[in-house]
Amino acid sequence: MVFPQLQRYLAILLFGVLSMLFAEVFSGSSTLWFVTPWGVFLTLSLYLAHAVFFFTVAVGTNRTSPRQLYFFGMMFGLYEALITKVLWYGYPGSTGPTVGYFFGIAWGEFLTLVLFWHPIMSFLVPVFVYEIVSRDIIPSHQRFLQKNKTTMLVALILVLMGAVFQSNGAKYNVLIALGSLGGTILIILVLHRLTLGKNLSSIVLGRRGLGSIVVFLIGLYTFSSVSFFPERLPRSILPYILIFLCYLGAIGLVWLDRSTKTINLENNPMISVQDLRVLVVILLAATIVFSLLPQLSIIILTVLFVSLMGLGVVLFLWSFFSLMYQRISSQAHS
Repeated sequence: MVFPQLQRYLAILLFGVLSMLFAEVFSGSSTLWFVTPWGVFLTLSLYLAHAVFFFTVAVGTNRTSPRQLYFFGMMFGLYEALITKVLWYGYPGSTGPTVGYFFGIAWGEFLTLVLFWHPIMSFLVPVFVYEIVSRDIIPSHQRFLQKNKTTMLVALILVLMGAVFQSNGAKYNVLIALGSLGGTILIILVLHRLTLGKNLSSIVLGRRGLGSIVVFLIGLYTFSSVSFFPERLPRSILPYILIFLCYLGAIGLVWLDRSTKTINLENNPMISVQDLRVLVVILLAATIVFSLLPQLSIIILTVLFVSLMGLGVVLFLWSFFSLMYQRISSQAHS
């Protein structure tokens, strides 16, 4: 069966909105984004373009394991340098980095955004959720999408984290928080219904589409670097060199990670669309609770804010050393 071209575009849009949900709405950065031109035409475009570009490259290079996608997600997160300047200055609205500089890099923001938030929330989680709703799961992802106590606990933690952050982003206005979350989920539901029969191939671009995305991203980076907070650009060359080296490091890790380990777990139950519905209900309920109890929310938010820096380091080190161990083991057996 040939998937209609219009539905393919809508499937790509669905993937982009999923990235928008987990990256921007969950973080509280883009409240009610779907009713503002900035949110629809710029922020959504940014996430859609990055997500579909990196996923297309991952599929095209046969590097789609969760670890490989994590490394791609690191490159995704580095947009926070040239486009938003967060990695060089700090979060929007701040007066500088959260915990200081490391040779011109806001290292607290780097650890959180490049090593955790964007690889996981902007890329891996949207890929996983798209796989669940399309019932097309990459074999190496099955272990992470099994329905068991561990995966459901992780999903619940992510849901509660999203409820805390986006409640704060809505300034604890329960109507705005629910409106932002509910509106985004409604868009996802509509796109899901309009793209029945979609699979992972539906969001993999062809040569022409990939070329168009590359041109768009070049234009976006060029325009944003000189138009968005140009006063926050570093005055010395070192911060630029460090970001460039981070790109090279992430690309090098992807290049080194050549194998995609396949584990067949088809007989085990997987997380279903019904499970996602339950998590949505919990998310909405938690959003109400945290919006009505701002003092509790602020305490949890502070703990999470600090913890995510450490978690980013742990995830990166685990990914790096597991890759090194795998390569050493394969060379020893060759």
